[in-house]
Amino acid sequence: MNKKGISKEELFAELGSFSNADTDFKKVFSSMCTIPHPIAIEAQNLFSHTNVGDPGLFLGTKEMEDEIIQMSASLLNHPNPPRAFGHLTSGGTESNIEAVWHMKNRFLDRISDSKLNLILPKTAHFSFEKIANLLNIDLKKAETDSNFRIIPESVSSLMDKNTIGLIGVAGNTEFGVCDPIEKLSEIAVSNNLPLHIDAAFGGFVYPFLESPTRFAFDFSGVSSVSIDPHKMGLSVIPSGILVFKDKTVIEASLNKIQVKTHYLTSKYQSTLTGTRSGASVAATYAVMKYLGREGYQKNVAYCMDLTNHFQNELAKIGLKSYISPKINIVTVSVCKETKAGATPNDDYEKTERIRKELLEKYGWNVSATKTIPALRFVLMPHVTKEDIGALVSDLKKILDFEEEK
Repeated sequence: MNKKGISKEELFAELGSFSNADTDFKKVFSSMCTIPHPIAIEAQNLFSHTNVGDPGLFLGTKEMEDEIIQMSASLLNHPNPPRAFGHLTSGGTESNIEAVWHMKNRFLDRISDSKLNLILPKTAHFSFEKIANLLNIDLKKAETDSNFRIIPESVSSLMDKNTIGLIGVAGNTEFGVCDPIEKLSEIAVSNNLPLHIDAAFGGFVYPFLESPTRFAFDFSGVSSVSIDPHKMGLSVIPSGILVFKDKTVIEASLNKIQVKTHYLTSKYQSTLTGTRSGASVAATYAVMKYLGREGYQKNVAYCMDLTNHFQNELAKIGLKSYISPKINIVTVSVCKETKAGATPNDDYEKTERIRKELLEKYGWNVSATKTIPALRFVLMPHVTKEDIGALVSDLKKILDFEEEK
């Protein structure tokens, strides 16, 4: 740190150079985050000093958080939204950690001759790898079908006396598909196990489609759901929401997790983090109230229109999505045919080569999948049809060059 402070002019010139090095989202097709709504940014600035980890000092901010949980419960088809229990987090990873943390503590007294385990689809988010390490549990990865959705029979075959819960995904990261939550719910109920739904991306998409997909509390076995306002919810980063069906589903674990907070305005704290941003709460509250269901329906309709347009443009250069997209994620194989003598890794290498060239030569940020050799594109609200046209044009140049090799 410098001995004396620098001038405001110097400082903001410096900040400007850092900002210029960051993305402006203009050529980003890889991220599930987007540019926050102006309303969210304005609300964030008003509450930048607040901390819902010490709720007695920030009663208004805490009231907003409570209302967000009620609005989210309603969005997630909770049969009785006032009974829902939860709070805001930094995003899907923290929400998933907390949900499984409660699962483990619910069964901590169980006598076992091996580690406790969690059953989830093999396409689940990498945050569960962190969770396994943090909580010292095993992950049992269930098989998926041709559309990359978890196979219920595979879930049942993996269960044993040390299973603490099940995970379903609504809008998985690579393909944007929703697991058969109704079937998972039935398995959870019949085995008296909690079922957590990771809807970090899909939570602000599926409810607003022309034909909404059911994935949450309308199924009795679902005990908790995570959704991320900082993705399709158009709030600021970081903003996540973790909703439990009611307090009773975590009552046993809550007693083990909560700690006394002698110097705060609340007697106990049971969240993973202590200090929690009230600015994110305000931003999320503001954008949810401002847009309402109609606003989010328009947002999702725009992104789905982009998704259909993108597929049409891809078809013009001989490409199509690997599976028919249900939401605004398109996964595309760029390996038209496997040449004689090629190894399975060749298609992965070619896919990665094309991804890198799109970035290094043309500046496009796209990602590649690990499950199959394919490129993955997320059609977020910052994307335009003009962007799509330019991207597909550059992709065609690369593919034509590949063909000439």
